[in-house]
Amino acid sequence: MAISYLQRDFPEAPRARRREGAATVSRSHALSVRWRVPLALAAIVLTLQAARWRQALEYRRTAVLRGQVWRLLTGNLVHLGWVHLARDLAGLFLIWGLVGDSLDERSWLWVLGTSGLAVGLGLLVFSPGITWYVGISGVLFGVFCAGALCQLPERPGFAGVLLLGMVTVIAWTLYAGALPRETVDLGGRVVPQAHLYGALGGGAFILVRTALRTQRSAAVRSDL
Repeated sequence: MAISYLQRDFPEAPRARRREGAATVSRSHALSVRWRVPLALAAIVLTLQAARWRQALEYRRTAVLRGQVWRLLTGNLVHLGWVHLARDLAGLFLIWGLVGDSLDERSWLWVLGTSGLAVGLGLLVFSPGITWYVGISGVLFGVFCAGALCQLPERPGFAGVLLLGMVTVIAWTLYAGALPRETVDLGGRVVPQAHLYGALGGGAFILVRTALRTQRSAAVRSDL
């Protein structure tokens, strides 16, 4: 009886271990995929900072008006210095930890591009008094806004707190200037208008994406 018991049940152990191993690999892969976008972005901004390409890439209103339109986007990728960069990267990974699982990689790339372009165009069109700008903080507000909006239907309390906090920070800095100690060792002043435009860009992308998906779903239902 003992031999029969072992012959019947022993094969289950390797199968169970294989299932556990596959589940671990799957979780590790999902985790690595989730962080690929912020890690790639961090690598880009670190490389540009080390290469000292700020002068060629920063947003400069006069240069953009002369035809150097790439600065509308690339101004978000260069920084005043290493302290400025370190703060932005800390913000990037903190925000990604909060909302990074809200969208797939392709959608996040669209959010980054849309938010970055919104910052550049917003400064050019609506803030002519701001002649230059650098940093990814405006884009980070777009990421934050997009992620919070995506979580609003399923986690309204959590997402609502995030959005309220974001609106409060933007409104305060627009009205009263930088938060306490925000500019210490930064090398320049904070541009809250960029944060506003970035948030609007990220939010606009989510609203358009949701509207298109709703339209497609309605079209599919009508065909059935």
